[in-house]
Formats: sequence, C-alpha cells, structure tokens
Amino acid sequence: MNDLQKWIRIRKELYLQMQRQVRHRLGEDTPELMRYHKTYNKEFLKKWTASNKEALWEQVSQSQVVMMGDFHALHQSQKAQLRILRSLPKGRKVVLAVEFFEAADQEKIDKYLSGKISEKEFLKSVQWQSKWGFPWEHYRPLMRWAQKHKISVRGLNKSYKKRTAMTLKSRDVFAGKKIAELVQEFPDHLVFVIYGDLHLAAPHIPEEVTKILGRPFAKKILRIFQNSESIYFQLLNKELEASTDLVRLSQNIFCLMSVPPWVKWQNYLMYLEQTYDLGLRDEDEDDDEDDEQLDYTDHVGRYVKIIADELGLNVSVDALSVYTARDSSFWMQARESYDVKTLRWIEAMIGEGMSFYLPEIKAAYLARATVNHAASLAMRYIHAQSSAMTKILMDVPSDFLSLIWLEGTAYFGSKIINHKRKTDTIADIKASLATRGPSELGKEALQLALAQKMHELMVITGVPGHRLQAKPRKKWSYMIAAQLLGGMLGERLYNGYRKKMVSTTTLRHFLSKPVDSKHFQVAYYDMLEVIESLPTLFHSKKEKL
Repeated sequence: MNDLQKWIRIRKELYLQMQRQVRHRLGEDTPELMRYHKTYNKEFLKKWTASNKEALWEQVSQSQVVMMGDFHALHQSQKAQLRILRSLPKGRKVVLAVEFFEAADQEKIDKYLSGKISEKEFLKSVQWQSKWGFPWEHYRPLMRWAQKHKISVRGLNKSYKKRTAMTLKSRDVFAGKKIAELVQEFPDHLVFVIYGDLHLAAPHIPEEVTKILGRPFAKKILRIFQNSESIYFQLLNKELEASTDLVRLSQNIFCLMSVPPWVKWQNYLMYLEQTYDLGLRDEDEDDDEDDEQLDYTDHVGRYVKIIADELGLNVSVDALSVYTARDSSFWMQARESYDVKTLRWIEAMIGEGMSFYLPEIKAAYLARATVNHAASLAMRYIHAQSSAMTKILMDVPSDFLSLIWLEGTAYFGSKIINHKRKTDTIADIKASLATRGPSELGKEALQLALAQKMHELMVITGVPGHRLQAKPRKKWSYMIAAQLLGGMLGERLYNGYRKKMVSTTTLRHFLSKPVDSKHFQVAYYDMLEVIESLPTLFHSKKEKL
C-alpha cells in the first residue's frame, strides 16, 4: 500500500467511524429517511468539475433564488453562508429565508431585528433550544449581518411538536410555498435560502418551488450544497482535496468543500454528546446521570494515534488525560502543583479559550469541543512526549520563540486531521492592524507579530545584530502573537510536508528538539530557515470560501 492509499484508508475509516457513532446515538434511519437520503445522494452522481469563486458569483448574478445548504452542528457551515452573503454585490436587494426559524414566529423575528426585544427574550419566545437546539452562537452572525444591512429575515419552517422523517415531505411543501411567495412579494430581490442540505435535492424543496412558479423558473434557482462526502473522496483520490474549495455539478448547482467529512461528523458527534449528555435527558432518567461528566480523552486519543502513525512516532496514550472546564479535578490538580504566578497564566489561557497541555501534571485541557481544538491538543501531547517537555512555558519574552514553536506544531498537527483549516497571513495581520484604533485591544500583539516576522527574516538572511523592534507592555501580547506566528509557521510546514518537500524524518527531528531548553533559540532559527524556504498556498485566508 503506497502513502496515498494509506492516507485515504485512514481518513475513510475515521469518517465511517464518526458517522457510525452519530447514527448509533440518533438511532437507525427510518425507511422514509433512507429514501430521502437516496434522493439527495443522486445529486452527486453527476459529473463535476473543479470551479472557482468567479464562476459562482457570475451564477449568483443570474439567479433570483439562491438555496444554500446547512449542516446544523457544523459552525463552518454557517460561516460559509455568511461569507457568501458578505460577498453579494452591495446594490443587490436581498431577503433572507431560513429553516432555523418557524414561519409562525415571524412577528417575533421582526421585533428582534428592529431591536424591540432583547436577544434573550427573543430566543425564549421562539423556544430556540427546544425547537431548533443547535448552537445559537453559530447563527447569531447571520442575524447580525441582516440587522446591519437592514435585510428582512423570514422563517421557512413549519410548526410541529416534533420533527421526524414523516414530516420531511410536508416541510418541503411548506418551505417551497413560502419561497415562491417571497419571489412574488419581492420580484426585484434575491431570495437567499438557508436550509438543511438534504432538503435541497431537486425533488425536494426546489420541485415545490417550481410547481408554483413554473418549470422555467428552475433556471433562476442556484443551489449550493456543502461538503459532499462522495465528492471529497473523489478529490482525495486525485490529490485535489487541498486545492479545491468549490466544484460545479451543473450550470446552477455547486458544492462548497470547506471541511473533510470526518470533521463534519466529529463535530456532530461532539454536539450530540454535549447536548444529550449534559442537559436534554428524558425526565424519567436517573438524576444521578446529570452529574456524569464527558470524557474527551478518547476523542483526543484517537487523533494522537492518527497523527503519531502518520509521522512514524511511537506515542502511547496511556498517560493522556483530557479535562474540560466542567472538570473541577483539573483545577484542584493545578492548584496543588503550581505557584500563584503560574496559576494566573493558566487562568488566562482558560479565559482566552485556549486548549493546552501541562507536562508537570500530565493534564490536557480542551477548551472547546471542536475537531480543531481536539486535534491541536493531540499534537501538543505528541510534541510534549517527543521533546521530553518538562514544564509549562510562560516566561516572556524569554519563552517567546518556544511559544511560537508550540503553537506552530499544534497547528501543523490539526492540519493533518483537518487540512481545510486556514490561518491568518501577514496580509491579514496588516489588514487587521489598519482597522484598529491606537488603544484597541490586540493592536499591541499584531504589531509584535509583524515586528517578530521582520526580525526572523533578518536573522535567517544573516543581517548581523538585528534586534526585535517591539516591546509590548502586556505579557499576554506575546501569547496572542505566538498564536498568529505559529499558525503561519504550521501552515507553511504542513504545505511543505504534503508536497513531500519535508520528510517525516525531518519532522521527527524537529519535534524532538527540547523546547524548554535555554538553547532552543539556536534550534528555532535552524528549523525556521528550512520552513521559510517552503511555499505558501494563499496570500490571505480571505481568498478562500
């Protein structure tokens, strides 16, 4: 088996494993849902071609209705919707029609958008948690965008006490009727629809719209699916998965490829575990179960094994213990092992939503139940084992280079699991800096990141005696700058690795460097000289959909 076949096999197994676990939690599909899935899957049997943003914008300009798919538990899905909306021509009138609100709640939606009721009152009035249940934080930016641009938002969902596979058809009929009504009510607007991916198959909602508006109207409907598993593995077989963000299935059908399939289903699994294990239990379940806390050690450990196997490292997960903010024992261990100064640093990392590894007590802290955080944490553990790391790094500026390297390797490891992840570039940092006021939070860190990048280039090109032209007043600015610089370093390193410009032998050598050594600076610049010679895939992450 060659390297590509092994790469594909491991990732297909991970995807199928995640999907099986989700299916196990949700229960077996009903015959109705299986038929619904089968119809949806037929969409991706068509011959497709790699496409680009320009082709998509051209088709948007010719469309009266845009239907964009939604995978509810995946934040990247809603981020992609927002990116498309933000890219619409400024002069284009838009009405936003969404599945995540019921049509019966339209008066409440209008009041919220106009500021007549608070967000808290609104969510309570529409019964968000019980009727939709997916994280409001994922959808809030869409509503903020609508408020800012004075865009009308219309609910498309039909009211049911419980949505099941039996209600799929009637929901499609209802949504189709509502969309057709919006086209008639706003003939000079673009009706932008956000609805679950499965519902966008031609015989589902699109057919209900054309039944009312006529068959010729089908040409005015643009459909944008998200993250087809079958297309992804075809891209993977052709080694196009990293360079292809968009495919075209026909004149007015596209599929946006923003995450690999296992990331999509792992996020859904984590959502289900959080939701059903932490609060939405049946009333007749034992109350003691509510106190049971989630154990993410298996999730992170799975990634440890995949990454370690990928890099040819022998790393045991026996000593791995993963904690979250809900684990009081984590903080108890920390207080017993660290002084006040170190505890404040740990508190700051927790407060900033960072995942990290504490080698002294062999404890891994997972800030967020996402694939990127879990994969980054897995790599932090691997790195700590490979470099025989013995202490937390927090003494800045002396530990600054070590912190950059830790962030860089963590990001690199997360790319092995989620190669679609993107980081800020120098261009993005400069753009952010240009919009910050003189005393705005984070400006100091951005300035430090740019100054450090310039300093690094001076050092590796042999400019004698060059010094870092930045002295931050806040110690935490070093940590933020380390994250930014580490992301760029990890992105470049991963790209070089996938293009076979950096071998696994070299990577193992890099990871073995004692990062908490006083002499790490020499090793850092030696490694950086190699990494800076590697190509980058994009000038700005905003280039990507």
